[in-house]
Amino acid sequence: GWTDKLANTVSIDWSGLFLPQQCLGYDLRLLAIALSPAAFIALLMAAGISLRLYHWRAAPAPRARPWIAEAALGVLDLTPAGLVLIFCFVPSISAAIFRSWSC
Repeated sequence: GWTDKLANTVSIDWSGLFLPQQCLGYDLRLLAIALSPAAFIALLMAAGISLRLYHWRAAPAPRARPWIAEAALGVLDLTPAGLVLIFCFVPSISAAIFRSWSC
């Protein structure tokens, strides 16, 4: 049905681009596939914090907020992008995990 077409469209096997089959065993490849969205989201959060703190340092001396408040807002700035990443990666990661149990 239409849900299968949607799942095939959203499901991205990106691991073949970065991790060729011969480089890692299946268990390490599965671990890398499962943990990579967390790494991407951590990179997004670090980018958000970095951008906020960069603009905070460039502001004139009497700043409106302390740096820790700006860092917290930096985390919140790119949270929607992290949620989109989770939405895009969950089908392919779940399929890879369930394929490992099909032996």
